[in-house]
Amino acid sequence: EVVGHVDRVREVPPGVDVDEFRPRSRDEALVGLLEESRRDPPNGENAQERLPDEANADRLEAFLAADEPTVVYFGKLLFNKGVHVLFEALRELDARAVIVGFGDYRPELEALAPERTLFTGPLEHRHLVHLLPLADVTVVPSIFPEAFGMVAAEAAAAGCPALVARHSGLAEVARGLEAEYPPQHAGLASFETGDVDDLREKLSAILALPSEERRELGAAARRAAVARWSWASVAARLLAPLNAP
Repeated sequence: EVVGHVDRVREVPPGVDVDEFRPRSRDEALVGLLEESRRDPPNGENAQERLPDEANADRLEAFLAADEPTVVYFGKLLFNKGVHVLFEALRELDARAVIVGFGDYRPELEALAPERTLFTGPLEHRHLVHLLPLADVTVVPSIFPEAFGMVAAEAAAAGCPALVARHSGLAEVARGLEAEYPPQHAGLASFETGDVDDLREKLSAILALPSEERRELGAAARRAAVARWSWASVAARLLAPLNAP
């Protein structure tokens, strides 16, 4: 707008590698996650916050041994990311949580966390492509504007439904998911920012779905990611003006 060339600007989201982030069976995903975790460098007493926590492989193996309702968050551990909102919503739900990331707010979050919560420290894509298919839902509870919901798009590509705070760039992902979800479940893509009760209600609804409907929701999330946020679809949108007659 400043330079007067808005008509020459094409806005596209960053792309997701939908060949890496893809659905996997529980057995394949768990084996892959543990194998990648065993490759992590030592991090005694978790002294390096930008490395995965020490002994993650053993901790993840024990924590994920049973096939139980699982909620994942991955991102920075900062107040503005809203993880405390997720923790409040989880308190009355029968679900465990895996919290991935690093940041200054981690000590406070560890004090607030429900009992069935595992902190892993930061994980790389090589871990996440296996962790996400093990989750029933990935929550993006940010209370601060985001340029785009890459976390949600990656989860969706892995066949893991994403539940996002409905604002800023996260709303774009919510709209994409809603377009693919079965009409009766379209409301399960987002919740009101900072609203613990709304988040709890949506989480409860997702976790209560029969297994077949949960699979359908994951497949719909995958379709949304491939159609809208894959590298191929983003490239096509970027090149569209150049190919126009």
